[in-house]
Amino acid sequence: MKKNKFVLALLSIVTIGLISCSSGHKVAGVNLDGDYVLNNISFSGIDSGGVKKEYFAKDTATIVHSVYLNTLVFDDAAPNCFEGSTWHLPFNGYGSYTISGNSNCGPGQRSINWSIRTVNGQSQFRFKVLNGAKAKKITDGYILNIVNSTTSGFTATEDINVDGRPATVTFNFVRQ
Repeated sequence: MKKNKFVLALLSIVTIGLISCSSGHKVAGVNLDGDYVLNNISFSGIDSGGVKKEYFAKDTATIVHSVYLNTLVFDDAAPNCFEGSTWHLPFNGYGSYTISGNSNCGPGQRSINWSIRTVNGQSQFRFKVLNGAKAKKITDGYILNIVNSTTSGFTATEDINVDGRPATVTFNFVRQ
């Protein structure tokens, strides 16, 4: 009888310890565990070009200039490749994202370890791409600031530098 009470007390302590150590995936009361589609990536603070008039002798031509942002999102693929990608974010923190599309996008599933952290009052979506390695062995990762979260999805931003000027990348995730 005494042994049963001891075992019960020990199990209670272990259970409370495990519950208190679990990292919740909640932002503003919304649990972000689940499946998402990254439906839009947008950039702000980057000059996307404009209209310029050029003069050739007596003729005038209007030329529209546009800037193509030559970059990789998460050091993986072009921004347009990520639009429509699916993200699996389970409770245990070991999820994945899948890029579909043509071979130029490097389609396929990438395993990730993800978490939600709050730093100075700002909720952050953090993840590491595992590529077959254990999460504790990977030191590099990505941090996105969560600017909005609802039961239907969340929006996160990443501050970047383009030609020495600050810019922001916005990621819009919609729950499936």
